[in-house]
Amino acid sequence: MLRVLVEGRIEPESLRVLIGITLIIASLLGCGPVMATEFQLSPPLTGVNCAPPNQSYPDWWGESPETLIKSRCDGAGSCVKCHPNNAEMDQLHALPCSTCHKGNAQVADKDLAHEGLIPDPGDLDHVDQTCGKCHPEHAHNVKISRMALVPKLINHTRYAFGAQDTAEPAFGVRGLSGLKEIPPPKLENLFPGDPAKTPTQDIHPATDMKPVFGGLGDDLLRRSCLRCHLYTKGSARAGEHRGKGCSACHVPYSNSDTKKPYAHVISKSLGVTPCLKCHNSNHIGCDYVGLFEKDFNRGFRSPIVSGAQAPTIYGSEQHRLRSDAHFKAGMICSDCHTSEQIHGTGLVYNSDITPSPSCESCHVNFSHPLIFKNANGEAVLKRRPDIKVPALRLDIIPHRIDQHRKSLTCVACHAAWSFQDYGFHLMLDERAEYWMWSINSAQNDPQIQELLRKFVGDYAELVPPRDGIKPPMHEKDWTPPKTRDWLTGQSRSGAWFRGFTIRRWSSPPLGLNASGKVTVMRPMRQYVVSWVKSDGTVVLDSVIPTAGSRRPALIMDPYSPHTVQKKARQCHDCHGNPKAVGLGDALIGNRKFSVQPILSPEIGVPGVTFRWDALLDENGKALQSSSYPGAGPLRPELFKKLLFPGSHFRSVWSKYLGGPQ
Repeated sequence: MLRVLVEGRIEPESLRVLIGITLIIASLLGCGPVMATEFQLSPPLTGVNCAPPNQSYPDWWGESPETLIKSRCDGAGSCVKCHPNNAEMDQLHALPCSTCHKGNAQVADKDLAHEGLIPDPGDLDHVDQTCGKCHPEHAHNVKISRMALVPKLINHTRYAFGAQDTAEPAFGVRGLSGLKEIPPPKLENLFPGDPAKTPTQDIHPATDMKPVFGGLGDDLLRRSCLRCHLYTKGSARAGEHRGKGCSACHVPYSNSDTKKPYAHVISKSLGVTPCLKCHNSNHIGCDYVGLFEKDFNRGFRSPIVSGAQAPTIYGSEQHRLRSDAHFKAGMICSDCHTSEQIHGTGLVYNSDITPSPSCESCHVNFSHPLIFKNANGEAVLKRRPDIKVPALRLDIIPHRIDQHRKSLTCVACHAAWSFQDYGFHLMLDERAEYWMWSINSAQNDPQIQELLRKFVGDYAELVPPRDGIKPPMHEKDWTPPKTRDWLTGQSRSGAWFRGFTIRRWSSPPLGLNASGKVTVMRPMRQYVVSWVKSDGTVVLDSVIPTAGSRRPALIMDPYSPHTVQKKARQCHDCHGNPKAVGLGDALIGNRKFSVQPILSPEIGVPGVTFRWDALLDENGKALQSSSYPGAGPLRPELFKKLLFPGSHFRSVWSKYLGGPQ
């Protein structure tokens, strides 16, 4: 576990040199990187703020917030004496301060004026008294929405840790609307006893380990994962400042590190920027604007700007890859995701109640509620009537194949790239051993970053940060780590450190979604768990939990990359490609079938040998599973048909290339 997390599998310095040489050779040959960024290379779109040369990230992704006409707040009272910059508000909300913030605006004494004050009116714990007075339906629905209660993340994670038999929504961050609150773990009661009897070498832990993994899963969620639901406030890191509840989406905070709202207004739509305050760090959303989180090791800190590390966003630096065609066209998240999907419907999230938008609803059926036909009969966006919605073209050969239209999701061909973070290693460490984590201090967890900066400073950095070196604390003064529970605010012993075996984005594997359609698969919960107590006792050492299916938690799930391009992938990206069919990166024999894997088998997990990127073996037998019922690797007959394309495929491919008919 430590070797994977601390040292990594590739020397980062060597990797940087190799990549640099490759790019130089490619430029000399006139070949640019396939997934090159388009932020600096493309001319800026109307309304899109591209980053200037001296700034790594723009203040706003895509469009800036609407410039709203402001008026002086009616009956502001004594509040403006201390808050003169907040004397005005957008015209629709230029109400007396106490209407939204409560308190007493008629007294000058600070303590008296602040009695009953609600600093953030969007806070879901108080929203019935504030936003809900004018928007009762939205306020009620948001309080029990999936963005507030996060049932999907919680229940799929608990399923992977074996805490429940299915990933159906049963738990949330609050006990609301039929959900139970995620249990508070008691780590002191999880330790199974004699460490000599702990089955750390067994990939299928004994029965008495089931509550241990279940409790660890709940603890991981509470202290590491659940900082982005709407009942919490955003972190202090650049790009993540936001309010609670309604304010998270409707009060403008830019990507800068000012920690204050851009303006004292409430806006109906703030574009893409507020969405990425939660949907970042290689989760859906960052791929829409073309961001891929760099690895945690210090060797990946680049580029260097003016002799110092470049600014970061969302807690780490980002690779700049190809952004989604819809983003480049000026579309924002709410152009696809309806109000009902975002705010909720008043019921616990269910795909039958709030279905995700589909490509067909816009480009085939023209039934999406956010598009309409203009006077010329053209499908256009309701928000931006100047943006036309193209129809499916049946003159393109791949679109004319019935099996493609019936059996494939559009992203299977039109997604340029996808997140592929293989081997998710998690270690709960209760010791004050910060030195070994210092070279991986870019872990995207604000609590881990606070701990490492406090105790080890920046001494392990190759290049100084822009704000100067912070010296390390003397080791004799180090104290064991404590991290906060994001639901209760209380701290417990230990901290969750993380790392990945390998991270990449090219050539995603394919599998089946819950509807049986071929789609992109993504490694989501390939968990490898370790736990070291404060006295050095190793409770778990690189153990894969047993999921609710009674199989190891090697889980790849269907995914819809937000990296759609007008030009689809080539036919041979899937037909005859071992990676596409689920064999992982490999070479296959031309005359006699054989598979030569490129990625070495995992040997650091006791009791099992496998490859992280392989969903299937050579015979089409499933090696990994999905947490969605009915989803998983390709069926054996489809696997063979796709891997060994016959003469019919070659004929169609020849026509596609314009060859002999």
